[in-house]
Amino acid sequence: MVVEKEIIEIRKMKILKVTGAIIRNKNNFLICRRGPDEKAAGYWEFPGGKVEKNEKLKDCMARELREELNIDAVVGDLYEHYFFDSGKITYDLYFFIIKKFNGTITKTVHDQIKWLKLEDFKNYNFLPGDGPLIKKLIDDGGNN
Repeated sequence: MVVEKEIIEIRKMKILKVTGAIIRNKNNFLICRRGPDEKAAGYWEFPGGKVEKNEKLKDCMARELREELNIDAVVGDLYEHYFFDSGKITYDLYFFIIKKFNGTITKTVHDQIKWLKLEDFKNYNFLPGDGPLIKKLIDDGGNN
């Protein structure tokens, strides 16, 4: 039966829970480019990463920022949540506002880090999963 086959395929689908950080400095947003040894090398993204087993979302966000940027962040409110289907994996994406951070931003996994105005995002090749977030940021006028 077709319905049963679709249900089985849905159950086999891998869902990966991921957090991402919205870090601002006045009108600029922090974006990072994936290094040459990373999956999707060369794509720009908001810093963040996979949620570990039994890890709370905000704890994941803080951990990822320590690991990726060497900063201690105060994780604020959830700004956006959605699912993004890449065909092979469905990403369960959670983007948080970072209220403030301590430390000097350091590249550890990315090969470039930039502060960028929202209107300049169109000139950068972002991961497809970041597209809905960027659209919301633009729709909100960058006021988050």
